[in-house]
Amino acid sequence: MPTLAAFLNLLLGITLLILAAYGLRALWVRAVPPRFLAYLIAPGVAVHELSHAAACVLMGAKVHSMVLFRSDGSGEVKHGPPRIKHVGDVVIGLAPLVGCTLCLWLLGLLLQSPVNMYAVRAEGVHTDQLAFLWDLAGLVLSDLRLALETASLASWRTWVFLYFAMCFTMGMAPSRQDLKNCAVGILVLCGLALVAHIIVDRLINASGDGVVFRWVANATIKLHYPFAVCAISAILAGFILLVTSPFRAGRRRRK
Repeated sequence: MPTLAAFLNLLLGITLLILAAYGLRALWVRAVPPRFLAYLIAPGVAVHELSHAAACVLMGAKVHSMVLFRSDGSGEVKHGPPRIKHVGDVVIGLAPLVGCTLCLWLLGLLLQSPVNMYAVRAEGVHTDQLAFLWDLAGLVLSDLRLALETASLASWRTWVFLYFAMCFTMGMAPSRQDLKNCAVGILVLCGLALVAHIIVDRLINASGDGVVFRWVANATIKLHYPFAVCAISAILAGFILLVTSPFRAGRRRRK
């Protein structure tokens, strides 16, 4: 896969995943009272902050203090600058995407959840971004179809997975401050990807996919898993919102 296309697909997938997590949070805020929701998502907030802390350790940034959960549903990790400037900022800022997805995957394995990783090969990633999005959407639909066909509402495993799916998908998105911290680093990575594209694809005219970009392709296409769990969480929030809407309407009329 051409260098630039691999990076663009990864950047596009991560951007859409962040937007999906933000949209999911807005949906859950409408479905559940915010004060109750703040305590309900405590495990997701804790994983969010622990992901930042783990990334700080990996990038050589000293952790000064850490709050895993506050009563308003927030947390905080105060840290110093990473040893690898800019790149470290991106890794630390976007760490919750990896940490929460990893927790979802491990939970799926532990509970034998029907929504789990497929053995997707890198050949499924196209150099064209529209084709990539089409493939990604198809995999998400396959995940949802599998979940509907095999999930049992009578099993406690299903409900445990649904609860933590809600927690971890809402904890997945980086905060506004996280995005500000890694904005410059993202631009630097884009520049490095462009340089690599010029060297590998234009000057050297390398044929075939290198080891690094095969890994990028595999990592990119596996984004279908967190997208599928986000979709399941959105369906659950939509159902709660639909069921409770008559009560909300009655409360508004009484006011």
